[in-house]
Amino acid sequence: MELIDSYLLQGLAVFFMSLWKTWLGPALSAPLGFTYWEMLAWNVSGALFSATMTLHFSRHINAFIRRLLPKKENKPRFRKELRRYVRFWRRYGFYGVMVLTPVLIGIPVGVWVSARLGTGKRQILVMVTLFSVFWSSALYFAADTGLAAI
Repeated sequence: MELIDSYLLQGLAVFFMSLWKTWLGPALSAPLGFTYWEMLAWNVSGALFSATMTLHFSRHINAFIRRLLPKKENKPRFRKELRRYVRFWRRYGFYGVMVLTPVLIGIPVGVWVSARLGTGKRQILVMVTLFSVFWSSALYFAADTGLAAI
């Protein structure tokens, strides 16, 4: 019973670390002794839970941001930092954002931005799944071989 409790706590730790970004979960899974498939199940389920909740509550998030940051009358419409984001979206588009979402941008932010810019929910979930599997696998094997080399 104690072994099951310990495994569940370790798995939940990996799950919760993968809610925002997926780079820490795979790195932690290797020293915890998780197999590749266990690591993938805990990490991708955390990423998909985060993406699903972000898509489900995106209207509430939009309303909260509008209340938090009300529009100012004399503020210029296009600012320097906004132009940088628009330039990135135009250059790399949805797929560029999805490649970087699990490791750099953060899953909720990448999903919310993609949904806000009109990408379909199904396409977002499929891409989050694919790139979470890709990044989780790459980081797990990097952590696993790095630990074996020591």
